[in-house]
Amino acid sequence: MPKQAPGLASLQGRTVLIVGVGREGRALADRLLQAGICRAVLALDGNEGEAAAAWRKDYGDRVPLVVIDPASESIPDSLREADVALLSPGIPKTGALYQAVVAMGIPLSSGTALFVADHAHSMIGVTGSKGKSTTSTLIHHLLVGSGVDAALAGNMGIPVQGIDPREFQVVELSSYQCSRLETSPSVVVLTALFPEHLDWHGSEQVYYDDKLHLVAGNPDHVIANGDDVILKRELLKRYPGLAVTWVGEGEQWHLEADGSGGHWLHHGTTRIAHSSSLTLRGEHNLRNALMAIAAASVAGSLDIGSVPGLLETFQPLAHRLEPIQDPSGVVFVNDSLATNPQAAKAALEAFPSDQVIILIGGHDRGVDYSPLVSHIADFPPKGVIGLPGSGQKLVELCSQALGALNRLESTQLAVAASMEQAVVRARSWARPGDYVVLSPGAPSFGQYRDYEERAQDFVTWIEKTKETRQ
Repeated sequence: MPKQAPGLASLQGRTVLIVGVGREGRALADRLLQAGICRAVLALDGNEGEAAAAWRKDYGDRVPLVVIDPASESIPDSLREADVALLSPGIPKTGALYQAVVAMGIPLSSGTALFVADHAHSMIGVTGSKGKSTTSTLIHHLLVGSGVDAALAGNMGIPVQGIDPREFQVVELSSYQCSRLETSPSVVVLTALFPEHLDWHGSEQVYYDDKLHLVAGNPDHVIANGDDVILKRELLKRYPGLAVTWVGEGEQWHLEADGSGGHWLHHGTTRIAHSSSLTLRGEHNLRNALMAIAAASVAGSLDIGSVPGLLETFQPLAHRLEPIQDPSGVVFVNDSLATNPQAAKAALEAFPSDQVIILIGGHDRGVDYSPLVSHIADFPPKGVIGLPGSGQKLVELCSQALGALNRLESTQLAVAASMEQAVVRARSWARPGDYVVLSPGAPSFGQYRDYEERAQDFVTWIEKTKETRQ
């Protein structure tokens, strides 16, 4: 069983400091005020913006907020009476605000850590550098479709402290959330691992430590992607005695090609479902589905016979290979949540290379783009269009890689100054039956508020340019 850790009740009679007043901070404040167990609840943030204004309006003196510039200001004495600090996941370890809170010398935790401590026995926790949202939502869909009262929450925008616990809690966890946990969910699912969010964690190894910390509290079951070389290596290196159910080639849970381009989802010799049952594209999503089935199975509440029908009724998540039909016969695909090169590579793998035009680029975090660039060189798409930010750099890297293989004539390359220019250029290249895929391989910072606003800009220009190809 997962080891016990202090939960919400441990805050009885204590002064609590909430650090970060975004969505998770607000859910935590609501929970603590509702519970009425704390001597006092205080709040701290490093940004005097809309969230801070909304906080003061909604909570006022009930949860007084102090905003400081951590680079030049100290935490005031009014907050130093706190017994514990609960950090929101958006507070980076490498940042000045985090360091200032650490210097207070009080225990640190998070709203997610408290929730996991209280509900580990009924919880399936899912993390991974990609695939965690789809896998979490699939597990929830399979459980609910099997008659289980299950909640879905976590990193996809539903703070765990904002839900009412059910028979099962399926929770998607970011690396930030995993890093602060003091116990593990009963069931842990690990979908993929590669360097991400290094600006938050500080280094590749710290990121791996934080991500895989999800299993540090002795979960009952661990289900992991056995085809992911980095995940397998780093997990076994850190937790050599951990019992793991691997999903992948040569394992009990695996895919078998049907000889016609499709796959069977297998458990041992048992065919569970065919890939044609899935509304999701890409082999990576077949593997996500297998991990979801395995997780729901070990939870003890899945009717295996119902799986094909449940997979058929699953609706793909917004911004994840989401098709947008167009009168021209070109299929536009919104994959705006593909914020790293590996996710963009997976998107390319889901379409015939000679029929796909990909829009790539965004905020450059200095990550290794080689997985995406190498795939483009090995399987040249019809077109590559660079978006503002890292788009020009990516197009130049693609040009060099294609040129080294004498394949420059295989792919049209361009850099766009805006989403409008990118969509107009893509329409000029595409023919009926082609796919124009927004799969940036980078975050949206600097150009957009978030990936959703980027997706909306994509959709807006698809609508505005329809007449050009009808």
